[in-house]
Amino acid sequence: MKALGLISRPKVGGTHSKFKWVEIYRPTLKKDQISLVVKATALNVDDIHIAEGTAFGGIPMGLPKPKANKPLILGMDVCGIVDAVGDGVEKFRIGDPVFGVVYPWNRVGGMAPFCCANAKQFYPLPKLWSFEEGAAMGVAAATACATLKILGEVTNKRCVVIGASGSIGSLLIQALSKYGVKEVIGVCSESNASHVTSLGADRAIDYNQGPWGDQLAENTKGVDFIIDCIGGKDTEIEALKLLKKDGHFVTLCGPVRFFGDQKTPFLSLLRIYTYLTKRILFSRLKGPKYTLTYGTLPDWKMIQKDLIDNNIKPTIDSTFNYTEHDIESAFKKLQSHRNRGKIVIKARKN
Repeated sequence: MKALGLISRPKVGGTHSKFKWVEIYRPTLKKDQISLVVKATALNVDDIHIAEGTAFGGIPMGLPKPKANKPLILGMDVCGIVDAVGDGVEKFRIGDPVFGVVYPWNRVGGMAPFCCANAKQFYPLPKLWSFEEGAAMGVAAATACATLKILGEVTNKRCVVIGASGSIGSLLIQALSKYGVKEVIGVCSESNASHVTSLGADRAIDYNQGPWGDQLAENTKGVDFIIDCIGGKDTEIEALKLLKKDGHFVTLCGPVRFFGDQKTPFLSLLRIYTYLTKRILFSRLKGPKYTLTYGTLPDWKMIQKDLIDNNIKPTIDSTFNYTEHDIESAFKKLQSHRNRGKIVIKARKN
């Protein structure tokens, strides 16, 4: 069976041009695994970082390396139909539509015609949802829910989401607007402002019109929570202009914007992790509180309660077909960091 995959490590920034047609074979299902026919996959920057060896700044983490005899098929976020179940699986039956996350250690992700993984990594696709919407949930939904759990009680609180038009930010804007917050404010570009307010933000701040912290400080008396979806020390500096003493700054990226886009020298990595350790510890003593979080294995009960039950759906930026040209275009767009929500690739038509 053919799929578009990688047979060598791309240069940094060059993943989009390295896809080749490769032969893949369906593995024997292990205990607790399911196999599904892929209907759609959504792209993550983590796919690029894994392919280029820049994940975690380039720290060797046992992540797979593309090889000619062991091609790497990307696609962590996936949606499809179960076509086989392994021993011990009671949650799903053949024919069930599901969505979930396939981790890179599998080597065969959602950009293949099929994929196999532990059943715990999947969840039933809600009725009336498209395969594309299901594919767009996985990692973004897991990260959004992990963030909401950290925030705790948000009723009558004022919240700011930086990177509000992205895949995670758009889910958080929707969730917060339904949870009784006093005000939810999105920081984004002017071109995305109307989209962010349509999701439920009370107002949107254009970061191109000057430091957003200064813009908000003019007419905002203290903020309880600031959620940072883009990273960078400048983001933290702006946040400190607004946060209350007992406020909470939650970052998904830390002090480096788009961390993982480049390999980071060891000494620089050491400085970053030292900074994070000190920043987290001192914030517990003096405030405002500082927390770094990221998506882990999806908590499906939380995703159901916090998102699906509230009719919160992912934002889809664009949809591409399974062709060499389209996949190259999709990855170029992903690398630009200019997408509004998720970029989705439809399954190849056999």
